[in-house]
Amino acid sequence: MERDMSSLRFASERCRTAVPRLFICDVDRTLLTHNHVLLPAVSAAARSLHSVKLPLILASARSPVGLERVHADVGALDTVCCFNGAWIGALSSRTVLKEARLDRETALEAMTSVHALGGSPIWFDLETCFVLESDEAIARRRTDVTGDRLQLISTPNEAPKAPFKLLSTFPEETIETSVSLLSSRFFGALTVAQSGPNLVELVAKGVQKDVAAAFIASEFGLGANDVAAAGDSDNDLGLLCWAGLAITVSNAKQHIQEVADMVAPSCDVGGMALAFEWVAASTSRARPV
Repeated sequence: MERDMSSLRFASERCRTAVPRLFICDVDRTLLTHNHVLLPAVSAAARSLHSVKLPLILASARSPVGLERVHADVGALDTVCCFNGAWIGALSSRTVLKEARLDRETALEAMTSVHALGGSPIWFDLETCFVLESDEAIARRRTDVTGDRLQLISTPNEAPKAPFKLLSTFPEETIETSVSLLSSRFFGALTVAQSGPNLVELVAKGVQKDVAAAFIASEFGLGANDVAAAGDSDNDLGLLCWAGLAITVSNAKQHIQEVADMVAPSCDVGGMALAFEWVAASTSRARPV
């Protein structure tokens, strides 16, 4: 039985004309609630994309480890986009298709800058994240959600290699100023983007979800007009502007909603379930299986 779609808000003609062949979706506060719960209706609706042969790919700021809890429950393809596009590969085998690490010296400098602004940075390698002992409590609140392995270090120089990203937690009242200052300080060296109410992502220059999505689509022989994409935050903005069909949820910031072709109800009520069901039904009508 089809559900009432009246709570979906359609903002452009592309909702009527788009026939996506690939769906790329953000995770936190898009698929998951603010409390990081995957609602059963969202899981079932995501899986309904299989019925119209529409592959689902997760594109997240999370690490591969952080995606494992969600990935199987939504029936997504093995290919994933992690760290906002700094690592693209097969989740099951960790076979990399494309990766971009931060320059180590720049990352160390950024850690110092984040601390100076009152933030708490986490250094992410592929399978483990590293945090200063003084920031352990804040870091564990994040890794308890994602399942990432956390290792304590005494000084930044103890962190190995070069990271895929730095995830920094700031007080909500200072985060906009911190993003602005970090963007200015590391202009041309890092991509700085807010990914949550108190979270800032620092990745290598040029690492963005839209760049990652274009790469993934090309692997399928597809272009932007063949892709539906969903996201809620500043690190999703480029992806939504790039995709042929842009979807967000009503908990997204206003400027994110303004670029979307479709706005679904809040993540906290499983809004993406309606979006998935609508896309599946629309695709079935336009391209019968």
